[in-house]
Amino acid sequence: MNRKLTTLAGLFLCAGLAACSTTDENVKTLSQQTVEYNCGQGSTQPLSVLYTFQGDEPMAAKVIYNNQAIDLTRATTSNADMVGNTFRGNGYTWTTDKFTRENVAAVNGKMLTQDPQRGAASQTSTVSNVLIKDCRVAGAS
Repeated sequence: MNRKLTTLAGLFLCAGLAACSTTDENVKTLSQQTVEYNCGQGSTQPLSVLYTFQGDEPMAAKVIYNNQAIDLTRATTSNADMVGNTFRGNGYTWTTDKFTRENVAAVNGKMLTQDPQRGAASQTSTVSNVLIKDCRVAGAS
């Protein structure tokens, strides 16, 4: 009798754990998409970004600006991420309007900034340097 109860409890435990597990492989799948932007006044400055997605959520961005590749990860710790996407790393920040994997090719970028450089103690700045802004989607692949 005790063995039957243990077996029955084990079956319920397995069934419960199986119900909690996700069967959606899309959540685990990594994919990438490149978006080309034209930025600045007159949309004359090109910018290329390779986004990495886990499922539908953007996780990272590799920004190509002035022949320099900048690796960034998505920042999700601030409330700003509720209205847009923010990617940070290596002293740079790239912000965009909110997007997912499905609509990334239709969503514009806002700006690429560089963190303030550390100089002499009397010359420290807290304002980031705007490198490029007003980025419009030119194409995606």
